[in-house]
Amino acid sequence: MNTHPLEIVYKTYLLEKDITKESRKVYAIILRLYVNYLKQHKIDLATVNDAKTYKDHLFNRGISNNWIYTHILVLKGFYSYLSIHANRFDLPDGYQYHIFDTIKISKEKVDSEKAFMTPQQAKKIILWTKNNRRSIEDYRNYAIIYLMMTTGLRSIEVRRAKRKDFIKKENTYILYVQSKRSIDIDAYVKITQGVEKAILDYLDKRIDKNPYLFISHHKNAKNPYLGPLFMNAMLQKALKACGLEDTKLTPHALRHSAATFNLMRGGTMESTKKLLRHQSLNTTLIYTHHMSRDIDNSEKEIEKFILNEEKNDFYGAFIEYLEY
Repeated sequence: MNTHPLEIVYKTYLLEKDITKESRKVYAIILRLYVNYLKQHKIDLATVNDAKTYKDHLFNRGISNNWIYTHILVLKGFYSYLSIHANRFDLPDGYQYHIFDTIKISKEKVDSEKAFMTPQQAKKIILWTKNNRRSIEDYRNYAIIYLMMTTGLRSIEVRRAKRKDFIKKENTYILYVQSKRSIDIDAYVKITQGVEKAILDYLDKRIDKNPYLFISHHKNAKNPYLGPLFMNAMLQKALKACGLEDTKLTPHALRHSAATFNLMRGGTMESTKKLLRHQSLNTTLIYTHHMSRDIDNSEKEIEKFILNEEKNDFYGAFIEYLEY
C-alpha cells in the first residue's frame, strides 16, 4: 500500500490544531509512524482490534510506557477529530467511529527519590560513553551526557545551543544558555576541562557549517538541530549499552542528578539555585547564603565528585537523610 486515506487528513489536522511548534513536531512523528504502520499491514479502515494490536506493537518494540502514553493520547485526539470531519474528507462512514476511545494506558509515575543517578551510575555512563567512541555520533553523545550531568542543562537548552554560544572566557569555556522561555545573554554555565575536551573532540570531527553545537549526522536529516525526541532515544540507548536500562531515567533526570550531586558534595542551596538558573530559591528550597556565580565553581566540583566518587561518603549520608 503506497498511499493511505489518512495521510492528507493528519497533515490537515496538524495545520488546524492549535499547538506549539515543538508539540507539532511530536504529533507529526507519532501520526506518521501510525499511518506507516497501517500501510505496512495493508489496513485501510482500522478497527478497535487494530488499535489494540498497534498498542501491543509499541510495547513489543521496547518503547517506554510514557512514550506509548503520548502515542495513545495523540491518536485519541486525532480520531476524535476524524469522527467529526470524516465526511469533509469524503471518507467512508466507518471513519466516524472513534477506535481509540476505549484504549487505556496509564502514564508511569516517577518516584522522585529515584529520579537521579547515583555517583557510581553517573561515573559508569560517562566512562562507558567515553571509552566506546567510534563514530561521530558516539563523540556527540558522550559530550552531551557529560555536559548535562555536570551543568544541569535542560534537553531543550542543549538542542538550542549554537557554536557561537560556546566561548572561552579568560581561561574557562562557558556556554551561553537559551532557556526554555527566552534568550538571556547573561545566563551561562561553566564548562569543565573534561567536558571542554569532549565537545572540542566532537567539533574537530565535524566538517559542516551548521551553526548548532550538536546536530544530527543522519544522511536524511532535514533540520539543522536535533529533534525533540532525540535526547530520550539517545540516553535510553546509552543506558542499555552500559547496563543501566533498569534505571528508566529520562534526560531530565540528568538535570536532577547534577543538582543532587552539587548538594551531596557539600554545595549550598544558593549555589544549586544558580547552577540550575532558578528564578526563586523556593524552587530549590530557601537558604540565605549568597554565592556569586562568577566565583562559584559548581560544575567543576560536580565533575570531581562524579569521577572521584569512591573517595567520598556524601552519598550514604544523603540517602540516610532522605530515608529519615
